[in-house]
Amino acid sequence: MRSSKARNNLAVVVVVEHQRIAHHAGPLSTEVEGREHTRSCEAMDSAGCTSPQAVLAKASSLVDAIQTKEGYDQAVQQRGLDVVEAEITAVMADICQLMASSSPLRLDAMLQLNRLLPIKHIDRFAKAIGVGVLPAAVEQLSGRHEMESGAAAWLLGMLAVNHAAAVADAGAVPPLVQLVSSRTDRVCKGAMGALRMIMAGSVDRRDAVVAAGVLQPLLTVVREAASTEVMAVGLCLLCDVWAVTESPPLPAPLAEFAPFLPVLVSLIAAPQQDDGVLEPARVALAHFATWCDEQDGTDGDRDALVECGAVGSLKTMAAVGAGRGAHEVAGLIVIFIAAGSPAHVQAVIDGDLVPLLISMAVSEESHPQVKVIAAGAVGNVAHGSQQQAEYVVECGGVQPLCDALGDDNDNRENTIKALDNILRAGRQKQANEGLPDNPYSTLVDQAGGVDKVVELQTHEDVDIAVPAVMLVADHYPDRVDPQGLQALMQAAAEEGGDDEDGESDVDTDVSEDDSRSGGEGEGEGAGGEA
Repeated sequence: MRSSKARNNLAVVVVVEHQRIAHHAGPLSTEVEGREHTRSCEAMDSAGCTSPQAVLAKASSLVDAIQTKEGYDQAVQQRGLDVVEAEITAVMADICQLMASSSPLRLDAMLQLNRLLPIKHIDRFAKAIGVGVLPAAVEQLSGRHEMESGAAAWLLGMLAVNHAAAVADAGAVPPLVQLVSSRTDRVCKGAMGALRMIMAGSVDRRDAVVAAGVLQPLLTVVREAASTEVMAVGLCLLCDVWAVTESPPLPAPLAEFAPFLPVLVSLIAAPQQDDGVLEPARVALAHFATWCDEQDGTDGDRDALVECGAVGSLKTMAAVGAGRGAHEVAGLIVIFIAAGSPAHVQAVIDGDLVPLLISMAVSEESHPQVKVIAAGAVGNVAHGSQQQAEYVVECGGVQPLCDALGDDNDNRENTIKALDNILRAGRQKQANEGLPDNPYSTLVDQAGGVDKVVELQTHEDVDIAVPAVMLVADHYPDRVDPQGLQALMQAAAEEGGDDEDGESDVDTDVSEDDSRSGGEGEGEGAGGEA
């Protein structure tokens, strides 16, 4: 959730933006609008209402008088609190009526209202909502003039700071999403800012914004916007979509977010990038990587990442000198992609990511967390086919996988399984080439992996101990610890209970028939995450 300071600053931003709108809007009164204005004034006068010019003049005079706390207190002292507050309400009501009319002064009315709303020492938001500003402003989002729509968007953004639910309930979300496609910077920026305020802290409102179709126009903004200010607001909106609360389900299939990844990477990699763009782009990427880390995902999600060019982007992020944050993001997303089918694993291999991941995992300069994540990504690739496992070995992947066994991390279970698949690939290579020994068995032993797996046979976590026992029993049977195995079986019986036939949940019959590779040396299917 964004800071209160950022939210409070919206009032200042709105005032500045509306001053710009007023400056650039120019005269809206064409000959036809002039006739409409005359008819509108006549209609208001005949109904006993104040003319549009008088409404605007009164509003301007009131703002000038009470804009400061000292001025407000002086007005209250001279005329009484009830009178001053009643005048504020009456002015807002007149402005609301003018906004809802056919007068070409609707834009001026909204600008005057936005001079009133930032005044903190009056109860301005409740008053504005009470006199019906919300439906009038929502109506203007689809007005004839884009500047009016933009002014309404900024107005609703201001109201949403404290009344987000009311703004959403008034029907503001769909037309605001439409305005994100505006080619006018101030209109687009105002719409995105309002949507940010509406979504703040609410999964339901976030989902409503996504359901209204914000992703496609938002992708266009972050990909094509010429203004760094507009792009920065778009990136902040993207961050809010991904981080509105702690670990909610995604508001749309992850595949719909995939096209943002290469765009974000290109923004970060651009030389002399504006800080206002760089920081939210980095945050958005971190959120995306977190989603990948927390979601099981589907092969369709992974297809979307591959097809949109994500692998090439990840290579940029995994490059030497990219920094810890970029390396972590790259590693987490590779883990996600390589948890799919052998085709997804192959996309990672074809993208030349494996050597970079291995370099990250073994480098003395890498942060310990980067090493763990990089080893996990290498492990997921090693879960692949016979040829894919052999490729990991050829690139030097055995050492970082063995190193990862010595760290207290959540990946050890799958790292053991990755080494098991490598050893099975070595066994198949031995058979195919008529070698006297399993060539990969020696590599695992030399990298210290055997001793570490043997030690993990007695680990207190059954999910780690069981695959360790299975690996040792299958590939290094002389290193099986009988006492440790018995203790493991007892622990499994206590934790999971016995089956109806009285047998333990732990399968101690580790035979060649149980090999995940079958007869072809295939891995478990790159489905287990490392």
